[in-house]
Amino acid sequence: MGAELTIAINYLTRFSLPLKRDIKAKLAPQSVSWFPIIGLLIGLAGASIDWIMTLMHMPGAITATTAVIGMLFLTRALHEEEFATLIDSCGKRTTSEDRGGWLKDKKSVRHGTVGIILIILLKITALASLADNLLVFQALIVSASWSRALMVIAAAWLTPLAGDPVADHFRNPPALHVVLSVGLGVLIASCAMGEDTATVLAAGAIAALIVALIGANFLRGYNGALLGALQQIVEVTTLGIVLALQ
Repeated sequence: MGAELTIAINYLTRFSLPLKRDIKAKLAPQSVSWFPIIGLLIGLAGASIDWIMTLMHMPGAITATTAVIGMLFLTRALHEEEFATLIDSCGKRTTSEDRGGWLKDKKSVRHGTVGIILIILLKITALASLADNLLVFQALIVSASWSRALMVIAAAWLTPLAGDPVADHFRNPPALHVVLSVGLGVLIASCAMGEDTATVLAAGAIAALIVALIGANFLRGYNGALLGALQQIVEVTTLGIVLALQ
Protein backbone atom coordinates (compact mmCIF):
# COMPACT_ATOMS: atom_id res chain seq x y z
CA MET A 1 0.00 0.00 0.00
CA GLY A 2 2.84 2.36 0.82
CA ALA A 3 4.46 1.81 -2.57
CA GLU A 4 1.12 2.31 -4.36
CA LEU A 5 0.53 5.57 -2.51
CA THR A 6 4.05 6.70 -3.41
CA ILE A 7 3.42 6.05 -7.11
CA ALA A 8 0.11 7.95 -6.97
CA ILE A 9 1.74 10.90 -5.19
CA ASN A 10 4.61 11.03 -7.65
CA TYR A 11 2.27 11.02 -10.65
CA LEU A 12 -0.41 13.41 -9.41
CA THR A 13 1.73 15.94 -7.52
CA ARG A 14 5.07 17.67 -7.86
CA PHE A 15 6.61 15.51 -5.12
CA SER A 16 9.13 12.87 -6.13
CA LEU A 17 9.37 10.27 -3.42
CA PRO A 18 12.03 7.57 -3.83
CA LEU A 19 10.88 4.21 -5.16
CA LYS A 20 12.67 1.32 -6.85
CA ARG A 21 12.09 1.08 -10.59
CA ASP A 22 11.01 -2.58 -10.57
CA ILE A 23 8.44 -1.96 -7.81
CA LYS A 24 7.13 1.08 -9.70
CA ALA A 25 6.60 -0.92 -12.91
CA LYS A 26 4.87 -3.75 -11.05
CA LEU A 27 2.51 -1.73 -8.87
CA ALA A 28 1.67 1.23 -11.13
CA PRO A 29 -1.71 -0.18 -12.33
CA GLN A 30 -2.73 -0.91 -8.72
CA SER A 31 -1.77 2.59 -7.54
CA VAL A 32 -4.87 4.06 -9.21
CA SER A 33 -6.86 2.93 -6.16
CA TRP A 34 -5.54 5.93 -4.27
CA PHE A 35 -6.11 8.63 -6.92
CA PRO A 36 -9.23 9.99 -5.14
CA ILE A 37 -7.30 10.25 -1.86
CA ILE A 38 -4.56 12.30 -3.53
CA GLY A 39 -7.30 14.38 -5.20
CA LEU A 40 -8.86 14.96 -1.77
CA LEU A 41 -5.54 16.30 -0.45
CA ILE A 42 -5.07 18.54 -3.49
CA GLY A 43 -8.58 19.94 -3.05
CA LEU A 44 -7.98 20.51 0.66
CA ALA A 45 -4.78 22.40 -0.14
CA GLY A 46 -6.57 24.71 -2.56
CA ALA A 47 -9.48 25.27 -0.18
CA SER A 48 -7.09 26.03 2.68
CA ILE A 49 -5.37 28.69 0.60
CA ASP A 50 -8.75 30.22 -0.21
CA TRP A 51 -9.65 30.22 3.49
CA ILE A 52 -6.37 31.85 4.55
CA MET A 53 -6.74 34.56 1.93
CA THR A 54 -10.32 35.17 3.10
CA LEU A 55 -9.05 35.65 6.66
CA MET A 56 -6.80 38.36 5.22
CA HIS A 57 -9.97 40.08 3.91
CA MET A 58 -9.03 39.62 0.27
CA PRO A 59 -11.82 39.84 -2.33
CA GLY A 60 -13.24 36.65 -3.82
CA ALA A 61 -11.45 37.06 -7.14
CA ILE A 62 -8.07 37.11 -5.40
CA THR A 63 -8.82 34.25 -2.99
CA ALA A 64 -10.03 32.08 -5.88
CA THR A 65 -7.04 32.97 -8.04
CA THR A 66 -4.51 32.14 -5.32
CA ALA A 67 -6.29 28.85 -4.60
CA VAL A 68 -6.12 27.82 -8.27
CA ILE A 69 -2.48 28.92 -8.53
CA GLY A 70 -1.65 26.93 -5.39
CA MET A 71 -3.22 23.79 -6.86
CA LEU A 72 -1.41 24.37 -10.15
CA PHE A 73 1.87 24.55 -8.25
CA LEU A 74 1.09 21.44 -6.19
CA THR A 75 0.21 19.37 -9.26
CA ARG A 76 2.87 21.01 -11.49
CA ALA A 77 -0.05 21.85 -13.83
CA LEU A 78 0.13 18.26 -15.09
CA HIS A 79 -3.46 17.83 -16.21
CA GLU A 80 -3.72 21.36 -17.55
CA GLU A 81 -0.72 20.65 -19.77
CA GLU A 82 -2.23 17.35 -20.91
CA PHE A 83 -5.53 19.12 -21.64
CA ALA A 84 -3.69 21.69 -23.77
CA THR A 85 -1.89 18.89 -25.62
CA LEU A 86 -5.17 17.21 -26.55
CA ILE A 87 -6.74 20.50 -27.66
CA ASP A 88 -3.69 21.21 -29.83
CA SER A 89 -3.91 17.77 -31.37
CA CYS A 90 -7.61 18.16 -32.14
CA GLY A 91 -7.07 21.67 -33.47
CA LYS A 92 -4.45 20.57 -35.96
CA ARG A 93 -6.89 18.07 -37.44
CA THR A 94 -9.80 20.46 -37.72
CA THR A 95 -8.01 23.49 -39.22
CA SER A 96 -5.80 23.87 -42.25
CA GLU A 97 -2.69 26.00 -42.56
CA ASP A 98 -2.96 25.96 -46.37
CA ARG A 99 -5.17 28.98 -46.89
CA GLY A 100 -4.81 31.82 -49.31
CA GLY A 101 -4.37 35.53 -48.75
CA TRP A 102 -3.79 36.95 -45.31
CA LEU A 103 -4.92 33.70 -43.66
CA LYS A 104 -1.83 32.03 -45.06
CA ASP A 105 0.30 32.89 -42.02
CA LYS A 106 0.68 30.24 -39.36
CA LYS A 107 -1.07 30.69 -36.04
CA SER A 108 1.11 32.25 -33.37
CA VAL A 109 -1.23 31.22 -30.54
CA ARG A 110 -1.93 27.50 -30.18
CA HIS A 111 -5.38 26.09 -29.60
CA GLY A 112 -4.14 24.51 -26.38
CA THR A 113 -3.02 27.88 -25.02
CA VAL A 114 -6.50 29.32 -25.51
CA GLY A 115 -8.06 26.19 -24.02
CA ILE A 116 -5.95 26.24 -20.88
CA ILE A 117 -6.63 29.95 -20.32
CA LEU A 118 -10.37 29.34 -20.60
CA ILE A 119 -10.33 26.35 -18.24
CA ILE A 120 -8.39 28.28 -15.58
CA LEU A 121 -10.70 31.28 -15.91
CA LEU A 122 -13.72 29.01 -15.47
CA LYS A 123 -12.24 27.56 -12.26
CA ILE A 124 -11.46 30.98 -10.82
CA THR A 125 -14.89 32.35 -11.75
CA ALA A 126 -16.71 29.38 -10.22
CA LEU A 127 -14.75 29.53 -6.96
CA ALA A 128 -15.09 33.32 -6.69
CA SER A 129 -18.87 32.99 -7.14
CA LEU A 130 -19.37 30.50 -4.30
CA ALA A 131 -21.10 31.99 -1.29
CA ASP A 132 -18.69 31.00 1.47
CA ASN A 133 -15.55 29.07 2.37
CA LEU A 134 -17.50 25.94 3.31
CA LEU A 135 -18.83 25.65 -0.23
CA VAL A 136 -15.32 26.20 -1.57
CA PHE A 137 -14.08 23.31 0.58
CA GLN A 138 -16.94 21.10 -0.59
CA ALA A 139 -16.53 22.02 -4.25
CA LEU A 140 -12.75 21.59 -4.39
CA ILE A 141 -12.74 18.33 -2.45
CA VAL A 142 -15.45 16.73 -4.60
CA SER A 143 -14.14 18.04 -7.92
CA ALA A 144 -10.52 17.08 -7.24
CA SER A 145 -11.28 13.57 -5.94
CA TRP A 146 -14.14 12.56 -8.27
CA SER A 147 -12.36 13.77 -11.40
CA ARG A 148 -9.39 11.55 -10.58
CA ALA A 149 -11.61 8.56 -9.82
CA LEU A 150 -13.18 8.94 -13.26
CA MET A 151 -9.71 8.99 -14.81
CA VAL A 152 -9.31 5.47 -13.45
CA ILE A 153 -12.56 4.29 -15.06
CA ALA A 154 -11.45 5.71 -18.42
CA ALA A 155 -8.08 3.98 -18.13
CA ALA A 156 -9.80 0.67 -17.38
CA TRP A 157 -12.29 1.02 -20.24
CA LEU A 158 -10.18 2.39 -23.10
CA THR A 159 -7.22 0.75 -24.81
CA PRO A 160 -3.85 2.13 -23.65
CA LEU A 161 -2.03 3.68 -26.61
CA ALA A 162 1.39 2.11 -27.11
CA GLY A 163 4.31 4.48 -26.77
CA ASP A 164 2.56 6.92 -24.45
CA PRO A 165 4.33 7.12 -21.05
CA VAL A 166 1.12 7.34 -19.03
CA ALA A 167 -0.66 4.54 -20.91
CA ASP A 168 2.42 2.32 -20.75
CA HIS A 169 2.70 3.07 -17.04
CA PHE A 170 -0.85 2.37 -15.86
CA ARG A 171 -2.15 0.15 -18.70
CA ASN A 172 -5.65 -1.20 -17.92
CA PRO A 173 -5.93 -1.16 -14.09
CA PRO A 174 -7.29 -4.33 -12.40
CA ALA A 175 -11.05 -4.35 -11.82
CA LEU A 176 -10.74 -4.60 -8.03
CA HIS A 177 -8.60 -1.47 -7.86
CA VAL A 178 -10.97 0.39 -10.18
CA VAL A 179 -13.88 -0.47 -7.88
CA LEU A 180 -11.87 0.65 -4.83
CA SER A 181 -11.01 3.95 -6.52
CA VAL A 182 -14.63 4.66 -7.48
CA GLY A 183 -15.81 3.64 -4.02
CA LEU A 184 -13.39 6.06 -2.39
CA GLY A 185 -14.49 8.81 -4.77
CA VAL A 186 -18.15 8.25 -3.94
CA LEU A 187 -17.42 8.08 -0.20
CA ILE A 188 -15.46 11.34 -0.25
CA ALA A 189 -18.18 13.07 -2.27
CA SER A 190 -20.91 11.77 0.07
CA CYS A 191 -19.09 13.11 3.13
CA ALA A 192 -18.54 16.48 1.48
CA MET A 193 -21.85 17.11 -0.35
CA GLY A 194 -24.50 15.21 1.60
CA GLU A 195 -27.89 15.15 -0.16
CA ASP A 196 -26.54 16.72 -3.36
CA THR A 197 -24.00 13.95 -3.89
CA ALA A 198 -25.92 12.08 -6.59
CA THR A 199 -26.45 15.20 -8.72
CA VAL A 200 -22.82 16.26 -8.53
CA LEU A 201 -21.45 12.79 -9.25
CA ALA A 202 -23.86 12.24 -12.14
CA ALA A 203 -22.90 15.52 -13.80
CA GLY A 204 -19.21 14.67 -13.50
CA ALA A 205 -19.78 11.18 -14.86
CA ILE A 206 -21.64 12.50 -17.91
CA ALA A 207 -18.82 14.95 -18.64
CA ALA A 208 -16.28 12.13 -18.30
CA LEU A 209 -18.28 9.88 -20.60
CA ILE A 210 -18.34 12.53 -23.32
CA VAL A 211 -14.56 13.00 -23.13
CA ALA A 212 -13.98 9.23 -23.06
CA LEU A 213 -16.19 8.73 -26.12
CA ILE A 214 -14.25 11.42 -27.95
CA GLY A 215 -11.08 9.55 -27.02
CA ALA A 216 -12.50 6.25 -28.20
CA ASN A 217 -13.46 7.77 -31.54
CA PHE A 218 -10.60 10.21 -32.08
CA LEU A 219 -7.63 8.41 -30.51
CA ARG A 220 -8.90 4.81 -30.51
CA GLY A 221 -7.74 4.52 -26.93
CA TYR A 222 -6.35 6.62 -24.10
CA ASN A 223 -3.12 8.46 -23.42
CA GLY A 224 -1.97 10.99 -20.85
CA ALA A 225 -3.48 13.86 -22.82
CA LEU A 226 -6.95 12.28 -22.80
CA LEU A 227 -6.85 11.50 -19.08
CA GLY A 228 -5.67 15.03 -18.32
CA ALA A 229 -8.42 16.55 -20.46
CA LEU A 230 -11.02 14.32 -18.79
CA GLN A 231 -9.85 15.38 -15.33
CA GLN A 232 -10.03 19.06 -16.22
CA ILE A 233 -13.46 18.87 -17.84
CA VAL A 234 -14.91 16.89 -14.93
CA GLU A 235 -13.35 19.26 -12.40
CA VAL A 236 -14.84 22.35 -14.07
CA THR A 237 -18.21 20.61 -14.54
CA THR A 238 -18.34 19.63 -10.88
CA LEU A 239 -17.46 23.14 -9.74
CA GLY A 240 -20.22 24.50 -11.97
CA ILE A 241 -22.82 22.09 -10.59
CA VAL A 242 -21.93 22.96 -6.99
CA LEU A 243 -22.23 26.64 -7.93
CA ALA A 244 -25.64 26.00 -9.49
CA LEU A 245 -26.85 24.12 -6.40
CA GLN A 246 -25.78 26.70 -3.81
